[in-house]
Amino acid sequence: MEDTINPYAAPGAPVSATLPPPLPYEAHLPLAGRSERLLAKIVDRALYFACLVPALVVALLQMRNALGLAVALGVLAAAILFIYNLMLLGDRGQTVGKRWLRVRIVRSDGSDADLGRLFGLRMCVPWLIGFLLGPLFVLPDVLFIFGDERRCLHDMMADTIVVDA
Repeated sequence: MEDTINPYAAPGAPVSATLPPPLPYEAHLPLAGRSERLLAKIVDRALYFACLVPALVVALLQMRNALGLAVALGVLAAAILFIYNLMLLGDRGQTVGKRWLRVRIVRSDGSDADLGRLFGLRMCVPWLIGFLLGPLFVLPDVLFIFGDERRCLHDMMADTIVVDA
C-alpha cells in the first residue's frame, strides 16, 4: 500500500524544534526585583542629595560669607561620588546603591557591560532624550519596568539587564 500525504495535516515537526532557544540570562542570572532597583535608585539619589546638604543648611541659616565654600564643598563631594560611581560601574556594573542592594547591570546575554555602554547608552542618551522630551520619555522609560522582561527603555537602548549580584 502506498503512503498518501495529507496536505491538510498538521506539521509533523517535534515541538522542541519549533520553540525559540531561551534567552541566555534566564538560565543562570536571576533578574533583579523591581523594588530592589527602585531602592537602589533612591539610595543613589539620597547620597547625591546628602552631598549638597551642607550648602542648603548654610543657605537656610543665611550665613552668606560661608555659602560659597559650602556650595564648593558640596559640588566637590558630588563630583567625587560621581567618579566613584563611574569606577564601580566600570569594574562591577554597580553604583553605590546597586551595590548595597546587591544588584548589578550586565549585558542581556549575561556578559559584563563595559563603561562606555553603561555611561553613554544607559545614562547620557536617555538623559538627553529626557531633557528634550521631558515626561514624554521619562514616564514611559520608568513604566517599561512593569513588562515581563523587567527592563526600562534605557535598558533596552543599552542592551542591558539588571540582575541579582
